[in-house]
Amino acid sequence: MEQIRKNRMNNLRELLNNIWVVSPLKIVAMSIEHGLWDYIAEQGGKVYISDVLTAFSWKERPFACITGVFVDLGLAVQRGQILGLTPISRKWLVKTSTDYIGDFIIRANTLAKAYDGHLETLMAEDVPDKTMCTQTKNAFGGDISMAETFAKSMDAMTREFANEILERIKVENIKKCLDVGAGLGAMTNIISERQPSAEITVLELPGVAQLLQNKVNSFTFNKQFKVIGADWRDIRNHIDSNEKFDLIILSQILHEEKREDAKRLIEICANLLSPNGQLAIIGFLDDTSFLTHLFTLNLLMELGSDNITEPEISSVAQHCGVFLQTAYISSTSGRMLWLGRKCE
Repeated sequence: MEQIRKNRMNNLRELLNNIWVVSPLKIVAMSIEHGLWDYIAEQGGKVYISDVLTAFSWKERPFACITGVFVDLGLAVQRGQILGLTPISRKWLVKTSTDYIGDFIIRANTLAKAYDGHLETLMAEDVPDKTMCTQTKNAFGGDISMAETFAKSMDAMTREFANEILERIKVENIKKCLDVGAGLGAMTNIISERQPSAEITVLELPGVAQLLQNKVNSFTFNKQFKVIGADWRDIRNHIDSNEKFDLIILSQILHEEKREDAKRLIEICANLLSPNGQLAIIGFLDDTSFLTHLFTLNLLMELGSDNITEPEISSVAQHCGVFLQTAYISSTSGRMLWLGRKCE
């Protein structure tokens, strides 16, 4: 039973490790585009390998190679003949799942093709150059549906670690909360459930704000939410400088900005904190291949972004009277929480 429980605890990190490290991304994308996961789900979650090879015309590939790829993708191989969905693949790769991220993976594959010959530079966390920005524009142009795909995928990832992170943030006495770059509101929805009387302001880019509003409308305590569709650079046009917040959240957003812009955002947030208010910054760990690649994906999504360092974050915050400390490092989600309070 314990082993079964551990198997079911497998999360997005393991899946993405398989995608990036073990299996070629193009094979994962191909399996999604061909409907492999939905086909197996429609058959009750188990199929014969021979049926899959026939249905998807993969006979020309060596049998052992195909079997190995299936295992890497999150399929259980029984007696060398039967493929079965695992909790990982059923959750993330079957379209009927609310956590489906297949479109996100296909997008990543398209970007990988566009960046052919440039990807290694990004893997080293260098700032994208003009050539790479051009490649991204050529790959997607202004397709707003891609913003929706990315927002939904990041929301699914955020829900994986939100409770784990929020356990380290004191929300019991929060009266006003601001979430900058709120995505689809996964973090603040939990806060509203824990503190139903809190006033919550969520700010997101106009292209995502309507998606956020639709999501907020489904929250139990939706009446306490205020959704602002704007770039954070225009925050003064929407939030009075005299308005103060007990908690401000910057989750997975700083790496999407140029270094100087990220510093400016921290300063703005620090100045909007009430005395003894909390600033919570959630970012990606480095030092692991999974997080390096996931970070790279985010660089690819947002043109011209940069990677502000931990010492820079702490220095800027301290200059504004907020003393940040590493409050938590999650080994399962690959996220780090920096938490600090505004001096009274």
